[in-house]
Amino acid sequence: MTATLMIIGIIAIGYFIGSIPTANIIMHLFKKQDLRRLGTGNVTSTAVILHAGRLPGAISLGGEILKTFLCLSIAYLMVGELWACLVILVSASLGQMWSIWLRGSGGMGQTIFATGFLILCPVPFLLSVFCFLLLLLGTKRFYLSNQIWHFITPLMLTLARVFNPTVLSVAERSWGYALAGVLLCATFLVKNRRETDDILQTQAWGTYSR
Repeated sequence: MTATLMIIGIIAIGYFIGSIPTANIIMHLFKKQDLRRLGTGNVTSTAVILHAGRLPGAISLGGEILKTFLCLSIAYLMVGELWACLVILVSASLGQMWSIWLRGSGGMGQTIFATGFLILCPVPFLLSVFCFLLLLLGTKRFYLSNQIWHFITPLMLTLARVFNPTVLSVAERSWGYALAGVLLCATFLVKNRRETDDILQTQAWGTYSR
């Protein structure tokens, strides 16, 4: 298989797995409702928690985490190199945000993003999470802290170039983490607006539906 076909295959597999609407499937099983018609319309585990409860939300979250492990395992088995893991992680996140099964609707993609980077470069990513928590404690504003976090995260991921204790042996010290972080965080900034934030809307109006 040529390198081009390999890349196309990894992108396609990542997008297909990421686009499986786990949250909407769980919502249908527990409540027989479509998340696209509830609240902000986001198909996320957070939305499942808000509209169906903690148990369905936890199952949905577990499904997103399993999807991430599956994607990284496939990339590792197919190629065994870091670039493949990062490519499949990006494509899976994009698939979750714009699912072919939901005609382009989807969630925020951040569960796959967070799980993937916790596996591939846990220390730099956890440092970015620590920065987010400090921002949240200091400002008491979730949306502002979340937006700033998307700028901070790629900077923290650059640390993986020199320091990256990790779980997977495939991972290495590389600029690739920061590059993937820039691509995804820029997409999250475009995707996530105040009016589409489930947590903000719930704080303002309580549990709601439309």
